[in-house]
Amino acid sequence: MPVPTSTTSPPVRVSRAARVLLSVFAAVALLMAQLPAVIPPSFPALHRPAWYAIAGLAGALAVLVTTRPATRRAVVLGLGWLLLVLTVVQAFVIGDLVAMFGTWLVVPALALLAGQLRAGPRKALVAAHVVSSAAWVGIAVVIAAMGLVAMTGTDIHVTRVSYELMAVFDITLLPWANFAACLTGIALGITTKWGLVRYYWVAAKLAIAVGILVMAFGFLHDALEDAGEQAARLVATGGTAAQLTGTADVVFWGFGSSVLSLVGALLLSLYKPGGRTPRGRRKRQPGLRVRVADVRTVADGTVALTLRATGGQALPRWAPGAHVDLVLPSGRVRQYSLYGDPADAGCYRVAVLREPDGRGGSAEIHRLRPGAEIGIRGPRNNFPLVQAPAYLFLAGGIGITPFLPMIHELNRAGADWRLIYRGKSLSTMPFTDALARQYPGRVTLLPADTHARPDLAAVLRGCPDGVAVYCCGPESLLRAVEEHCPAGTLHTERFAASGRADAGPSTAFDAELRQSGVTVHVPADRTLLAAIQDVDPTVDLSCEDGICGSCVTRVLAGTPDHRDDVLQAHERDRTDVIYPCVSRVRGDRIVLDA
Repeated sequence: MPVPTSTTSPPVRVSRAARVLLSVFAAVALLMAQLPAVIPPSFPALHRPAWYAIAGLAGALAVLVTTRPATRRAVVLGLGWLLLVLTVVQAFVIGDLVAMFGTWLVVPALALLAGQLRAGPRKALVAAHVVSSAAWVGIAVVIAAMGLVAMTGTDIHVTRVSYELMAVFDITLLPWANFAACLTGIALGITTKWGLVRYYWVAAKLAIAVGILVMAFGFLHDALEDAGEQAARLVATGGTAAQLTGTADVVFWGFGSSVLSLVGALLLSLYKPGGRTPRGRRKRQPGLRVRVADVRTVADGTVALTLRATGGQALPRWAPGAHVDLVLPSGRVRQYSLYGDPADAGCYRVAVLREPDGRGGSAEIHRLRPGAEIGIRGPRNNFPLVQAPAYLFLAGGIGITPFLPMIHELNRAGADWRLIYRGKSLSTMPFTDALARQYPGRVTLLPADTHARPDLAAVLRGCPDGVAVYCCGPESLLRAVEEHCPAGTLHTERFAASGRADAGPSTAFDAELRQSGVTVHVPADRTLLAAIQDVDPTVDLSCEDGICGSCVTRVLAGTPDHRDDVLQAHERDRTDVIYPCVSRVRGDRIVLDA
């Protein structure tokens, strides 16, 4: 049964900030439709109708994502792009200063609606930011050069022409370039893990951009007009360039300082100094006490727990694919995927298979009864649901758990998906009855005692281009799928370490911890995480097997030797992060944001 082809996308998970931005912009647009333009527009007849259209679209989009959160991603983002286009037309074609700054509301809202981007769109956004930033620097350099000619020249006619050209650049090319560079940078921060204030270098770039815009609209544009008018009067009266007032100096040094600031922003992008800000600094996640509200058997050897906060408060939000740490009464810490409804902030649900030959954690959980109290940490999500034209889920046994909220979300959005679910027998496979009942025709149950092993190669060959393949289950299933699945399409989550941590030789190296100002030596028989703990005992950690991802640390310099099971196959060449509990270094030194 091949996966049907489609371009249907999953629903957008809308943040409260996006709804607030859209609502505020709708109110601003409605207000501006009633007020006269701040500056005379180029097309006065279109000015007010455009504001009404923007207000209606922004308000409708805010209502849509609030009342219909399951709306397809393509619909929501399509409306968001239409709103952005209308705002840009109002700002730069019809001509409206308020709309120009309104883009600073629309772009962040659209970025929040888009969420974390996949590699292709992210690279396109990076390219747009680089091109627009380069254009901004180039135009600023040209204007500064013309300002130097105007300030130092002796021919008043050359000075006048220089100011006229500067004015043309200032009201035509420059606004497009600086707004494009600023807004693509903001979108890039929101749609990636960089954020806007998590790292000093990103926050500094944002401050530079805002500072330049404030200077330009605050006094520099007026100073340029004043200098141009002075030069024109001097030409008309037979004056000389020496009679220009200090306004000429203000123009040159204003644009000159902008150029230097932009060069500084470029260097920040290249070298990324400073590490994380206090807001972005990784801390050990605080524990939360929860009460076991319900325990029920969902298959032979598997129990499902419903957990509620002991104080009755809402639990942290989560998205499909997330997991939590359970801190058991014995002190053991185990990770389990969440299932259920992410919109239900009143409880968490986990399913736990008893492992007779395990380390005791699953057996302890099976002995819990309603009313027992345990701790939790998280949630964290290393297994997110990505945008794709179609989805194939391959589950083995208890590996079905993270897929339950995923397929519920996709089915609600009308996306194309298929689940192949294998286990020892139907009696040992959790949630089979509910899956078969709720999703007839999309779920294939293959218990090993009655069905042959599926031909994974044939299944994967029948998938359309761009399909996202998700696999969770025992190591044998994961390795078989990895053998046949094309690179870049497979997303896996493991129950236990794959053994990759012991796959290569371990050599000693030095690790500079930039935030702590300390360099530590990591012997061949010691983990990088243990060395970091000697300096910072509060570092977040959990499984210490390279599975949960809690110890992720940013790399500032050096090349990691990734031995974790968090990164997917197509991510293993990344040089910006490391999971220090198991990973090591290619070379003899690494610099960490720790």
